[in-house]
Amino acid sequence: MATIRKSIETEATAEEMKSYINLKLLSRNELQALFDSAFWHGDTLHISSKLGKGTIALSDNKADIVIELSLFGGVAKKTLENIFESELKKLPSGKVK
Repeated sequence: MATIRKSIETEATAEEMKSYINLKLLSRNELQALFDSAFWHGDTLHISSKLGKGTIALSDNKADIVIELSLFGGVAKKTLENIFESELKKLPSGKVK
């Protein structure tokens, strides 16, 4: 099983990133399959679908993404990683590790 594991450093607060994710990521058509079920518990977004399940954990100046992809989701791993990187790099000083 494939895993997406990314850490993004930014100058944004957890609340600013949460707002950005709600507006810019959760609304993207190509991510709708990954976000069939998406809910916030504090500053952690829990997601699950037929492509996989995982979390985006936010703290001030940092977002940690861990998504375990299903066999089907593994096929789309690179595309999903590119979407996360391109969108989250738009945050102030967004650096992907």
